[in-house]
Amino acid sequence: MSGDARLSPLAGRPWLMVALRYLGAVRRTRGVSFVSTVSVAGLVLGVAALITVLSVMNGFDAELRGRILGIVPHLLLDAPAGRSAAELDAAADALADLPGVRGAARYAEVRGMVTTGSRVLPIAVVGIDPGREADLSPLGEALALGALEGLTPEEGVLLGVPLAARLGKFPGDRVSFLLPRARSGSVRPLLLSAEVRGLFRFGAEPDHLLAFVHVDRLAGTAGLAEVGLRASLDEIFAAPRMRDAVAAEEIFEGWGVSDWTDRYGELFAAVGMEKTMMGLLLGLIVAIAVFNIVASLAMLVDEKRAAVAVLRTLGASRGEVVRVFVLQGAVVGSAGALLGTGLGVLLALNIGDLMYALEEMFGFRLLAGTYFDRLPSVLLLSDVAWIAGAALAMSILGACYPALRAGRIDPAPALHGL
Repeated sequence: MSGDARLSPLAGRPWLMVALRYLGAVRRTRGVSFVSTVSVAGLVLGVAALITVLSVMNGFDAELRGRILGIVPHLLLDAPAGRSAAELDAAADALADLPGVRGAARYAEVRGMVTTGSRVLPIAVVGIDPGREADLSPLGEALALGALEGLTPEEGVLLGVPLAARLGKFPGDRVSFLLPRARSGSVRPLLLSAEVRGLFRFGAEPDHLLAFVHVDRLAGTAGLAEVGLRASLDEIFAAPRMRDAVAAEEIFEGWGVSDWTDRYGELFAAVGMEKTMMGLLLGLIVAIAVFNIVASLAMLVDEKRAAVAVLRTLGASRGEVVRVFVLQGAVVGSAGALLGTGLGVLLALNIGDLMYALEEMFGFRLLAGTYFDRLPSVLLLSDVAWIAGAALAMSILGACYPALRAGRIDPAPALHGL
């Protein structure tokens, strides 16, 4: 074994140096050089596109979570009939003390229409407890005008800025809601008038569809709505598990418990599926680039058949030849993956400003008709790690095939053609 090692022309040489020397020969072969350059460029663009697109999808997901799930109840509890406000507040305190629950309060909701002049729009009037709302949602932070304290059991309503603009209402104006009221087995409309005490903006669907009043206003208006409890959770996506845990509590026996996934679960499932499909489609681009790298390495093996035969004749083993060509694939894949990762991270961190500059330059709006002013982006280290790692792993695995071909070259036939 030691004698063979001394006879090997590769013995004692750094493997990386040998691999780089072979890659340097590619530049002297135009066909192989062109294919190699295009392959690396394709890998760079594929990795960069995958990181950028997934970051944008993460941004949309985060924005939807903050704008929609920030205001909707994470848990809803329907109280048994006949519970007083004091009993409901006591139940809310007990609910807020459970692990994983950030806050709880009385809650009511009724769907109807809002009228102003000749305009009629659909609306959901939500009854909240202003004193506890800060623990439940960012409504107070989203107020452009007014304050939560403006809502009293007798007066006041908060409207979204876009809805108020459509209605032509400002703080101090009155707005009328046409709401259904069940009585004696029939449903009759009830006109509820309130003064606008504030305007909020979440930058999402609630701005157009929700109006907030004091919970006692809905409960006290001839039993317009049944009052229950709403809860806000520390971990939003733990809602199904928390729903089962709350329903199992003795104090809430006989209560109806639901969570936000009943209303918005399909929306976020669709966003997650879209992110997965985009990842798969762009992953195919990376795979195609890796196949091109494999093709360029296979062409290099064909070009270097005589050189490999000489090495084998001088004592190089099959394993040493395979190692050199696998290392070549690793070098090329690493270059493409690192350059693509750097470009992707740079684009992901600046895609919002870049798209805004392009919109201003060419006079178009990419997000026209949506709730977003700029393209959101959230760069996750986990995404960067698995994308770069997958590109490098595919490059190394792909290099195994041409490397094994190089290792199987028979010196005699190869040298015979010289």
